[in-house]
Amino acid sequence: MKTKGVIQANIKDRFRLFAGVIVGLIIPLIFGEAYARLYPPLDIQPYLGDESPLKGIYRPDPVLGVDYRSIADYRPYEAPLFAELRPLNVPKTWLFFGNSFAGGMSVTAREVLPSYRILFFREAKDRLHMRVAQARMLLRNGLRPERLIFTLISGEIAAYVKLPLSSVYVNRGGAITYRVRMPLAPWDQLLIHSRLVLMAWVHSGLYHAIPRFRPTQITETMPDIVVADFRRMLNAIGELSRQYEIPVTVVIFPDRHQILSGGSKFNMQKMIVELCQEAGLDVYDPSPLLLGYPDKKALYIPDWHYTASGNKMIFADFLNHLDQIESKKTTRLGTSP
Repeated sequence: MKTKGVIQANIKDRFRLFAGVIVGLIIPLIFGEAYARLYPPLDIQPYLGDESPLKGIYRPDPVLGVDYRSIADYRPYEAPLFAELRPLNVPKTWLFFGNSFAGGMSVTAREVLPSYRILFFREAKDRLHMRVAQARMLLRNGLRPERLIFTLISGEIAAYVKLPLSSVYVNRGGAITYRVRMPLAPWDQLLIHSRLVLMAWVHSGLYHAIPRFRPTQITETMPDIVVADFRRMLNAIGELSRQYEIPVTVVIFPDRHQILSGGSKFNMQKMIVELCQEAGLDVYDPSPLLLGYPDKKALYIPDWHYTASGNKMIFADFLNHLDQIESKKTTRLGTSP
């Protein structure tokens, strides 16, 4: 009987231990889940859709995923306010859209072309579809430049591997949010119903459209999902160019490793050139110019932007590129019946 009592006591002790472990795990999870719902962490707010507390100035768009609600809501990042752009129809006005590389190019343009009005537009999110939406809004509201220049770098192109256009969702509050890649069933239900699981999913990087794709691969391999997105965005730029009769040039800057290390097949540039040609857009690639420079490292400052002399060399070649285009147009017009 004594042995039986000891066994029962051991069973009860193990049950209490097991119950204690379960309660110790479940209660923090319940409190954690409740806290994440009441006070969602900043890093998951962009992935909560209509449940996100984020507010914004945007509306959905069937082509680009996002558009501005109105010109009154326009709040640029490193760009003039719309009211500061008047008069709207000024001869020799060029608009640059891009990130800091476009900024460097626009600074050089102001130095080389002092009689031109050079305006640089940058979106905080540094993504091409946002720049296209920005350009469309400005043109829609009467701005009439002589030329538009959109710049691209490898990191921005690789961003569409992580969050393609199909993931973009403007919530009820007008904020840009993103749909995450879902795991297979039944784990998708956990992700849908648990903020803690969503946090883990986002922190792991598994929410990316192509989770194990390294951004550095983009210069040699552009996944189909990225090609499709850039075809859509470049076609939208082409439509703007034709609708408003404004020439557009897309500048595709090479990654520094393509220039410094050698061996690159420049597949990224080849694909962008092909897509631009499909869209009826002019495209400029400074890669041959940079590859031919004897001291390639001297083209870059420590943060890997171009030096002032590097920017001047690129911009001079860019102007030569535009001159060649105009010369070809003149030749075609002169030989046409």
